[in-house]
Amino acid sequence: MASYTVKAVKFKAVDGSGIDWTGSDEPLWVFTANAGGRVTTSRSREFGDVDSGETFNFDATGNKNTVWPVARDTKGAPGPIALAIQLWEMDQGNPDDVAKKTEKALNLAQWAPVIGDWVGKARGVIRDSSNNLIADDLMGSRTVLWSARTLERRLPRPGASFEERFRFSGKSGDLPFDVAGGPDYDLWVRVRRIS
Repeated sequence: MASYTVKAVKFKAVDGSGIDWTGSDEPLWVFTANAGGRVTTSRSREFGDVDSGETFNFDATGNKNTVWPVARDTKGAPGPIALAIQLWEMDQGNPDDVAKKTEKALNLAQWAPVIGDWVGKARGVIRDSSNNLIADDLMGSRTVLWSARTLERRLPRPGASFEERFRFSGKSGDLPFDVAGGPDYDLWVRVRRIS
């Protein structure tokens, strides 16, 4: 049976939040993975002093940038791949608390045992709970699904991989409201077939 991993590769601050001269962003990425009904959350480090136009790589040392099926995994898991990704501004607040709150909100495995259903429910939870959970710190959110069929077609043999770019902006993805300052960030992830 084929197994896969997903790694966060890099991100670009196309246009930071707010007016550029007022200060830099301190972004943090939170990844909530559903692999066969097991929901786990990992987070990146807080990237400080990020300005419009800058690109940053995620630390790949020791597979720190693996975000699916679980952090630092090297063996992978069978598809489909369901992943909810949030971009947070960390001017204030605790990054570990952000990750815990996100996992709690998206721990939907008991309600939606089918991966595709989880993706649909995750989007609804983000829309319905975002104001209570996140106040003004969430800059973008995307929930993505690569079906088993898509993975088989795009990754026909072990070692094959593809990169995909996602735009996180004021009204993109799962957010039902326009984020103040209209940030635009691009995130690249790499999906690899392990076996």
